[in-house]
Amino acid sequence: MGLKPYCLPICSLCAILITTFSAYGADSSYARETSPAVAERIQPVPYTIEPEKPSEEPESIYVPPPLTAPNDPCLPQLYTNWQEFAQEGRENRGFEFKTIRILIDRNRFELLVEGTTNDNTVHDIYRTFIALGDVHSPTPDGSFLINHVYCYPDVVFFDASGQPIPGLYNGFFAPLLVCDARGRCQRHRELGIHGLQAAAIPPGRHISPATFGAVSAGCIRVPDPCSLKKAIIAAAGVGPLKQNDRGSYHWLKKPVEVVIGDSYSVYEESDLASIIQGGLTHVQEGLKNLFDVFR
Repeated sequence: MGLKPYCLPICSLCAILITTFSAYGADSSYARETSPAVAERIQPVPYTIEPEKPSEEPESIYVPPPLTAPNDPCLPQLYTNWQEFAQEGRENRGFEFKTIRILIDRNRFELLVEGTTNDNTVHDIYRTFIALGDVHSPTPDGSFLINHVYCYPDVVFFDASGQPIPGLYNGFFAPLLVCDARGRCQRHRELGIHGLQAAAIPPGRHISPATFGAVSAGCIRVPDPCSLKKAIIAAAGVGPLKQNDRGSYHWLKKPVEVVIGDSYSVYEESDLASIIQGGLTHVQEGLKNLFDVFR
């Protein structure tokens, strides 16, 4: 039986496909496998990542300048800050205090700094007369804590409106803190122990310049802040210099407990002699501290 006329084109197409496949064979892209000769020709070129070249001008990293302690006339010569003073004081003493306390006697208007060693020996470190809160804003009794001190002339006082008054604290301010059982502390009514420089009282402000008796708004004023901060810093030690909007300060290496006790004395006119005697004693203490400065 002969081929139909319409079959001839189909057979011709099949013959062309068979011939083409035979011609290309394994080299054809239709092949299932690549011949070794072709595989050698199409080996991938190795790709290497060159390291990034450093910039000729590396990015500058801002390094804040070191803090500089303000000049403090209370600081003994040869020391640049209170941290140096504290370090040498502890080395010269030869022993450490286990605890340090400040005792405030509201009846006698007196402050005592005492330290207790590991054998429970109590040392009187510093004693002075002080000023306390008046009848309208008495200094509260209780137990408080000091863990940092502003001990440079740049410390400022902020009034009720938030206005800073420089120089009023006369180079010393130790905030009184109250702490809970977890050791979290906060300022107590913005009260603290500080000096007072009468010349820094702004005009028109009704602030008594006295540093003895019931005259303050609740804080504890000391007549000789230089001597007090020397006593506290030498006994407790301090860390590196810090600064904030209130001034330059140091954290104490050992917290100082402040115990305020006893009742205020109620002075009548018949007790005028007692007031005069207390004032004379206060003057004598101030003269003694003044002489100590020039020794």
